[in-house]
Amino acid sequence: MPSNRIIKFRVTRDQYEKILFNTENYGHTTISSYLRSLALERNIVIENKIIENNKLIKEILEALKNG
Repeated sequence: MPSNRIIKFRVTRDQYEKILFNTENYGHTTISSYLRSLALERNIVIENKIIENNKLIKEILEALKNG
């Protein structure tokens, strides 16, 4: 299906730089692709936090086990 709708919104310079960094960091070639992915596919931020929290929990459990 062709993309034929445009969505515009304003961001600060800092927000734009963060979006641009994340676009490249998550392997997208365009900001549009990255933002579509965030809006429609899955929440990358939440997934990364879950992974980070799981690692911390494993470290805490290991420390308690060896402590």
